[in-house]
Amino acid sequence: MESRLEVIDAFVDGERVDATALKTALSDAEGRDYLVDVWLLREAAHGDSAGGAGAAAPASSARASRLTPRPWLLAAAFAGAVIGGYAIGYQTTDRATPPAGNTGSATVATTPASGSFPVPPATRVIQLEFHPSPVASGGD
Repeated sequence: MESRLEVIDAFVDGERVDATALKTALSDAEGRDYLVDVWLLREAAHGDSAGGAGAAAPASSARASRLTPRPWLLAAAFAGAVIGGYAIGYQTTDRATPPAGNTGSATVATTPASGSFPVPPATRVIQLEFHPSPVASGGD
């Protein structure tokens, strides 16, 4: 390899080079072609993130810093989701209070529809009692 082209190799590797030697090497068309070939070869070998000049690295690092999630942004999104879910649940929940005079149990009797299949008898009966306030048995 010629010594004037070794200056181009050192330049592409990021090493310090003599400016006049680099100008001399690039003044010839063969030197410029060699620079392009070496640049493309090193870029392909090292990949976009590691290879190339100093100008390409800040652009990719700036792009990567914009894509990394920030912890406060994730926390704000989580808090917003929790508060929104609570608000939607609060608005859609049936908050009807039982009538004031209804303190007994409710019994509903239904008749089977015609043509329905036989239903086995109930094994357990659950009675619900509604109390308008938690302290129902006060001083009557």
